Amino acid sequence: MKKLRFLSLLTAISILYFTPLNSMSASADTVPANSSTSTSLPAVMPAAHSSGPNSYLTITDSPKQTSSWPSCVYDQQTYCHEAISITDGSGVERAWKSVMGAPQPYSNCHGNGGNNSYDSQANNPPCDLLGVDWMEIQLTGSLTKNDLVNTYHWKVRTGKIEPDVLMLGDTQKTIVGGNANVGWTLEIWAKPAIKAYLDGCFSATTCPDTSVATSAPVSLAGYAKMLVVNQSGPTMSSVSSESLRAALRGAFISTNGMSQSWKFSADTFFVTAVSPHFLPPDTTGKSELTPGYVKVFLPEPYITLDRGYKDLSMVTPERVKLSVSGANATAKVTKVDGGILVDTGVEHFSAPNPEMMVLKATDAAAVTAVVTTPTVASPVVPVVARFKKGASKALSTIAKTKAAQKPKWSASGACKISGTKVVAAKKAGTCKVTLRVLNAKKKYVVQTTKTFTVS
Repeated sequence: MKKLRFLSLLTAISILYFTPLNSMSASADTVPANSSTSTSLPAVMPAAHSSGPNSYLTITDSPKQTSSWPSCVYDQQTYCHEAISITDGSGVERAWKSVMGAPQPYSNCHGNGGNNSYDSQANNPPCDLLGVDWMEIQLTGSLTKNDLVNTYHWKVRTGKIEPDVLMLGDTQKTIVGGNANVGWTLEIWAKPAIKAYLDGCFSATTCPDTSVATSAPVSLAGYAKMLVVNQSGPTMSSVSSESLRAALRGAFISTNGMSQSWKFSADTFFVTAVSPHFLPPDTTGKSELTPGYVKVFLPEPYITLDRGYKDLSMVTPERVKLSVSGANATAKVTKVDGGILVDTGVEHFSAPNPEMMVLKATDAAAVTAVVTTPTVASPVVPVVARFKKGASKALSTIAKTKAAQKPKWSASGACKISGTKVVAAKKAGTCKVTLRVLNAKKKYVVQTTKTFTVS
């Protein structure tokens, strides 16, 4: 599958402000689909496409590829999004009433339209409804670091396009509802994330561990895919049976990678998540490591029906085969509402690209026996948490290394690497030291990261 990069899309957007859920008022743009109080809408839904390429569509209509989906204003309307709400850091949920302005849902089906033809049908053809086209899912508008604590909740009506697997920001939860007869829906709860950008950053080769981002906005963007059964194609995601597709329905992958994609093969999720290794320099010229994460949610039916576990709690880290940057890794497995969440342990970029598989319950071998790639030895020397201002410390006291591993040390914050030592700044702050070594596949992986308080 092609690697995808989600770009800012020029659309007509609306600024949204908060109103309590029990006092939300309706307008022509945001009237709830079950509302009968608005006098600005016709009692009968207008004809399909009458107010734009994707306006007023039902389950029998075909959406267009290069046009965004509107707000849902009628019960029977599909290929649209319902009203958004937000839960802030204090746990209070509020709904938004649309006036001119900030973040709101954006979705469309993404195909190969737009060939600069004079034929409007060629420039904006109908979406493929059988798994070739994917769906862009995101919030448009301005988000800041203050919004990182917020959880945004909305529902997308995807019509005949089954939203089986979602890849989106810091997703907290999803619910897939409906069917192909009445229309599928995808309900989302997700947090925005810092997403670092650098032109041409799509792989470990084009985005090495020396790459520095040119920008790092807060955003919430990704895509949803329909699984197909025993089919092949450059943009299709295929599984071996209808029962496996049903079991995986509702799976999601959370990551803040700039370039992100996934494929599922041989019971394994192969995740591509790439971003610049460092954030843009601060006012002093220093760059912090780009924080990163990759988490995979697997629905309960997949764990119980396909993998054969009687209970979700039986899926322990030893039952998850995981590699990150080509080296063995230990997953953190959490039982959550509706399934399990597998944290791959990724903490930064540029291209960790984890591969993850939950072993079948009947597999006798533990993950340590079935994964054969040698791991890098863990550091054996403890690290003092505090570092005196202006003092230095031998790198060998932080971690033991071998010459064959060709170790690379880096430091950020209130310290720097000088020869074989790390030297603390003369001002108080936080110092982070990272050691990377070559693994068996001759790729650099992080062996250890240590944080000191300089005081």
